[in-house]
Amino acid sequence: MIKRRISISFCGGCNPRIDRKRIAEEVEDYLTPDGYIVVYNSAEVDLIVYLSGCSANCAHRYSGSDTPGVVVAGNTLNAMAVTAEELSFLISGKVSDYFEQLEKSLSR
Repeated sequence: MIKRRISISFCGGCNPRIDRKRIAEEVEDYLTPDGYIVVYNSAEVDLIVYLSGCSANCAHRYSGSDTPGVVVAGNTLNAMAVTAEELSFLISGKVSDYFEQLEKSLSR
């Protein structure tokens, strides 16, 4: 079993177009029952959810990390437009998909 430790990394919050706190809490609520360990603003993880409040994407832009990630910039998820209401669910799906693909590639 692959360790499933993820971090939610925030931007500075100067121009939030989405409720970053609510989204982070919902993502954590979706993932922890499935065994994910969720921490905040750490690079010592297997995957980072970069949670920026607007399209400037500061959480990812200034991270300096090469850890794989899911990028939220305002109402976009990995550069695809989504509604704020569906962000948490879709982020959780991207995290799960990443680990499923990783496990499949390691089992070959």
